[in-house]
Amino acid sequence: MERGSCDSCGEVDCDDLLALHRLYVTPEAWDTDGSVTRVDEVERWCAACRANYPHEPAGAAS
Repeated sequence: MERGSCDSCGEVDCDDLLALHRLYVTPEAWDTDGSVTRVDEVERWCAACRANYPHEPAGAAS
């Protein structure tokens, strides 16, 4: 884990940052399929953001 600012919430001086990819999730509806879009850019998020928002750890199999 790294120390610095969280790229999601902006919290400064975090000591629990993890490199990951942001995921945008669109739920399925009666007339459309659900989808998940993975952002290629690697971001660093704190534990609170990782607990609340969809993500994929950097280096994980796609």
